[in-house]
Amino acid sequence: MKIDDSIFARYQAGKCSAAEQLLVERWLDQLDRFPEPEDRPMLMLLENLDDKMPFARKRKKQSLWKWIAAASILMVLSTATYLYWSSRADHFRYANIEDVKAPIKSNAVVVLENNMEYDLDKLKRNDTLNTGSYRIVRTEDDEIIYLTDPAQQSKIVYNTIRTKTGGTAHVQLADGTQVWLNTNSELRYPISFRGDIREVALQGEGYFEVAKQERNHKRVPFFVRGNTQTIQVLGTKFNADFTSNNETALLEGAVAFSDHGSHLGQSKKDQFPVRIRPNQVYDGKKIIEARDITRYIDWKEGYFELNDLNVGQLSRKLSAWYGVEIKVDNSLAQVQLFGRVRRDKSLKEVLDLMGQVYPMNYTMKNNYIYIK
Repeated sequence: MKIDDSIFARYQAGKCSAAEQLLVERWLDQLDRFPEPEDRPMLMLLENLDDKMPFARKRKKQSLWKWIAAASILMVLSTATYLYWSSRADHFRYANIEDVKAPIKSNAVVVLENNMEYDLDKLKRNDTLNTGSYRIVRTEDDEIIYLTDPAQQSKIVYNTIRTKTGGTAHVQLADGTQVWLNTNSELRYPISFRGDIREVALQGEGYFEVAKQERNHKRVPFFVRGNTQTIQVLGTKFNADFTSNNETALLEGAVAFSDHGSHLGQSKKDQFPVRIRPNQVYDGKKIIEARDITRYIDWKEGYFELNDLNVGQLSRKLSAWYGVEIKVDNSLAQVQLFGRVRRDKSLKEVLDLMGQVYPMNYTMKNNYIYIK
């Protein structure tokens, strides 16, 4: 059976006639009975829809286009409903599952120099927290900034922003550096930088856009200090994952590494023998060339990047985001995924998307989800 390639473009744009729509859906339902398209434009059309699809188990090359077609065209239709695959619910059964919603709050606190904690969700947009000697503002863009008078500061004052499960935060430091914190992370920083260095301490994961700063015609270095690694920065954009993954991905500029942890105010001179270029990743042992460096900041952009990810790895990301423990059967843990899915979906929607492509069951008991 030969299908006109232009039908897919009209189907994607929602401009098919009723007869054409029925034809495409019947074709999707019988993929294995039809030959692959032989023309390159058709294959490129299907491949270009990849980022609109949910997940798929990696299969042998000659049949991959079928899964791209089925899932991609489906996801174009609607982000809220699943027209075609919803009729195939027999692929996915569940029982006793609660609909865990995506976090809608910051789930973050700021810890002042006197160890007092303030819930950032109580600080509304365009509101100000007056601490006495400085003010903390939450802007219209949901960014935390500081209003200070350095002349009134007789010593370095440190604050900490800490995100909880499902939490994120965005803070602008005194030098203009922008930092985004992922869930279950912590950033300790001075409200004003002094001396000939700038330094912050990170636990967890953060994305940095470091501002250039000069003093006496010399560039002021910037250090990100962790428990097992220290990063020296020279005006750049990078993602530092100081969790068990221990990966730093460089988007722009240059960074160097010391494979030793350090703390704020540390006086000893560390050596930084490892240096990476843009589109490279350092995992503490080796330098990796990244095919798509932006996948390391998927969390900042509001989605889960699934390329080069398996079900076991995704389950750990979902656990951290939704606040439930997920256990995956060994037979599923290594199933490979690709595509992407938004982080504002409920956990049930994410699990349903997985089940539409690969048969699995999930159950929930005592805040544990079991996938098998």
